[in-house]
Amino acid sequence: MLLPLLAVNSLLFILRLVYVVVSPFDLSPEEAQYWDWSRHLDLSYYSKPPLVAYLNWLSTHLLGNTELAVRIWPATFAFLSSVLAYFAAKEVFKSERTAFWIAVLPNLFVGYDALAFLFTTDVPLFFFWGLSFYLLLKAVEKNDTRLWLALGLSGGLGFLSKYSMVLFFPLGVLYLLLTKPRLLLTKGPYLAAAVAFLFTLPVLYWNYEHGWVSFKHVLNLSGVQRETNFPDWASFFNFLLAQVFLLSVVFFPFLLKGWLKNLLPKKEGFSLTLFSLPGYAVFQLLALKKFVYGNWAAFAYFTGGILALKEFLDFSERRKALSGILAAAALFLVAVSLYPPLLDRLGLGGLLPPKNDPTKFLVGWSDLGREVSEIYDPRRDFVFSNLYQIAAELAFYTEGNPRTFVFNHYQRMNQYTLWQVKDFDLFERWLAGEEVPPEEVFNWEPLKGKNGVFVTPLPSVPKPIADSFERVVFKRKFVVRWRGYPVRTLYIFYLENFKGNYEPKITGF
Repeated sequence: MLLPLLAVNSLLFILRLVYVVVSPFDLSPEEAQYWDWSRHLDLSYYSKPPLVAYLNWLSTHLLGNTELAVRIWPATFAFLSSVLAYFAAKEVFKSERTAFWIAVLPNLFVGYDALAFLFTTDVPLFFFWGLSFYLLLKAVEKNDTRLWLALGLSGGLGFLSKYSMVLFFPLGVLYLLLTKPRLLLTKGPYLAAAVAFLFTLPVLYWNYEHGWVSFKHVLNLSGVQRETNFPDWASFFNFLLAQVFLLSVVFFPFLLKGWLKNLLPKKEGFSLTLFSLPGYAVFQLLALKKFVYGNWAAFAYFTGGILALKEFLDFSERRKALSGILAAAALFLVAVSLYPPLLDRLGLGGLLPPKNDPTKFLVGWSDLGREVSEIYDPRRDFVFSNLYQIAAELAFYTEGNPRTFVFNHYQRMNQYTLWQVKDFDLFERWLAGEEVPPEEVFNWEPLKGKNGVFVTPLPSVPKPIADSFERVVFKRKFVVRWRGYPVRTLYIFYLENFKGNYEPKITGF
């Protein structure tokens, strides 16, 4: 059944690349930011480890600074993840037929198709979580040194994808304790841990050099460092609904059933439960404390998805007609998620109004880049925003891919902040409240005397930014329309003669 799967995946790979070229969607702000990281290669970055930047560097050097160069990676990882799911399902359920369908049917998950289109850090994490799971099963079965080393390599690459990979390691220890505890007396698990740890060293060193900003950022996102409204039921149910949507509504009940059936170590699908339920539960519980983005638990659905699909396949053996209807409904949801204007053409636009359509954040950026390109002259101007998301999009879509800047104005720190810091030790003192002239902390000298093209959602230039220039020359309004409706308004200001003395307003990590 592997050859038919490879044929299906090859066709899907080609179709996904075609869709990248013909779709109306620009790079998302996060995709654009990770692409911009690839132009400043480093051991790590403010909010994430470096693998996404390295992969972007490789593909853009081969294919240029294009959307295809960025999004070839999610299509590639989708291909590889499907093949990997085949081997993992075959290992757990001992059936090639079951493994084939489990490898094909994730294409009916909205979340899986999003991971196959948008290149975020979740894409390689999803794959390396699955690969590490499969290698752990094989290493436990065979206790082969090569498999333990491969597990360490996979775990390390997973860590370089996203910090959530650290959850795999305690789960791995628990799996050994519950299944083959005697293996903890052998060298294999420790070899795997040692290899994986080596991959953390560059990230740890970079953070040591940068005041541990990544860890402060993660703590800030978790809500540990600030008071929150506990329990936040709105956030809790928002995250829950996001998970239901990511599995296309149809499959989430099957996942719940699979978890309940396989809670004990002797159950066939226990390993799948162990490497999915805790990952989901961590973020579902965190949602009681603060807002949690729906994609944070995406990695858990490599194993969770296999479990859900096994339950679905068992159900389909008993209720073929109903399962066919459910699969068709899931396929329709995938089609709508990939191209929401389909709802308008079917007269169902009211089900997802443009203002509530999450894909609205994927449109308008290339048009904005063309608008800015008409104004921007690299000999006299620089491009900047008060938001890193806009700065990243402008770096990608402005003609010539200029370096762009962020003038923080009551936003948290970001990677652009670090790039603009002249002396990090002095920056830390400034953050702590010490009175230090901003021109000593931030490297504004190359911009001094230039004119600024400032793009912002704010209808007027904040006074501290305006005061750092001689004057505001003109203002343009830029309206982004999606599915026939205005969904976002931005403003383009042209400011004359930057004085080189702007002092950012940074609210935290």
